[in-house]
Amino acid sequence: MSFYPSFLARNLRMRRIVFGGAFILFCLLGGVGGVICRSCNLSIPFHGCLLDFGTCRTKPGQYCIKEVHIKDGIQWYSVQGCTESQDECFKRIVTTYEIHSTHCCHRPLCNF
Repeated sequence: MSFYPSFLARNLRMRRIVFGGAFILFCLLGGVGGVICRSCNLSIPFHGCLLDFGTCRTKPGQYCIKEVHIKDGIQWYSVQGCTESQDECFKRIVTTYEIHSTHCCHRPLCNF
């Protein structure tokens, strides 16, 4: 007789763990409230992110962005984060010696 209550308690505990884990996974993959993007205010090639701000979460109409600054054909640094609007996406400014380009994406952590 004592087998059934202990089995029921374990079964309920297991269901809570499974549903809790599924909810956390759903939130991390962006199903609730936007996409998670990498946020770095200064990333240098071969050194990585120097001013790491962790992550940011997009709102409706926003994207993950990576802005790259190239001078004399050499990538100097990049900036990553969330856009304010779609107008920031896919721009390319070319001057005599410099190129500033932005790339946007809409998947979790796609702007590495």
